[in-house]
Amino acid sequence: MVVVREYPFPWASGALVVASAVVACGLGLMVVSGGSLEWYADLAKPPLVPSGTAVMTAWPVALVTVVAGALIVSKSAGSFRAASSALGLYFMLLGLGMVWNLAFFGLEDTGLAFCIIAGLLLLAFAMVREFDRHSRTAALIQLPYLGWLLFASYMTASLWGANPGA
Repeated sequence: MVVVREYPFPWASGALVVASAVVACGLGLMVVSGGSLEWYADLAKPPLVPSGTAVMTAWPVALVTVVAGALIVSKSAGSFRAASSALGLYFMLLGLGMVWNLAFFGLEDTGLAFCIIAGLLLLAFAMVREFDRHSRTAALIQLPYLGWLLFASYMTASLWGANPGA
């Protein structure tokens, strides 16, 4: 028989997890201006690349699964210290996501954005692996995010290839 220890929810860790995601989304939206949306609209779009509005809607929705997973890890571990490796990857993922947003929309550099999203993919897979050490559910609910990130990688690479110099 497997004994599962129940910990009370670590509210400080949970607040930090949620607040960091809100800040990351807020900062990401600050980078996206009218000019960058016009730039995106003017790019040649390869097959399957959706509108800018669809992309900007999908990112926060996908991020919800990441936040939920981090909250589950916080609860399963019982403390920030016990979950520090998994949560450290979570915070790095949020930070690198902001860097991608800056490269793509802020600098309008699809090549740099592709290099960043490749690193983001590796980081996301490492985070899922760490989440799984604490909770299989936390790891499994990352699958929609990983799927979206793979699709975003395709979009970034396709836009880079279809728009030399962008």
